[in-house]
Amino acid sequence: MVSRIINIKGKVVIQNMELAKEAISECDCDIKIDNNQFVFNEYDAFDRISEVQKMKDLEKVETLYTQKFNIYLEQTAEKERLRIEEEKRILREAKAELLIANAKKQGYKLKKEIREDNTIKLVIQKRVY
Repeated sequence: MVSRIINIKGKVVIQNMELAKEAISECDCDIKIDNNQFVFNEYDAFDRISEVQKMKDLEKVETLYTQKFNIYLEQTAEKERLRIEEEKRILREAKAELLIANAKKQGYKLKKEIREDNTIKLVIQKRVY
C-alpha cells in the first residue's frame, strides 16, 4: 500500500453556499468547498480504491446540490411571479379608485362595478339634474 494525497475537484460551480453546505452535511463525507467548487484534498492511507470511492462521493454531493439548487430556483421564480401579480393587482385597484374619483368630479355616478379575473369593469352614468 502507498500513502498519498488525493486531489479531486468537482465539476459543478457553486452558486449558493448554504445549499452546498447542506448537501455536504447530508452526504456525511470529507468533501470541502474551495473556490466555489466541491473538493476532496486530503492525505489517504489507502490505494486507488479509495480514490474511486471519493469520486463517487463527490458526484453524489454534486448531484444532491444540483437538485437542491434547482428546487431553490423554482421557488424563487414562483415567489417573483406572485410578487409581480400582487403589484399588478394593487395598480389595478389604484387605477379603478382614481377613475371613480375623477368620474364623480365630472358629474358621473358609479352604476355598476364588475370584477372578473384580472379586469375591473366600471359602468358609470351621467347625473341629470
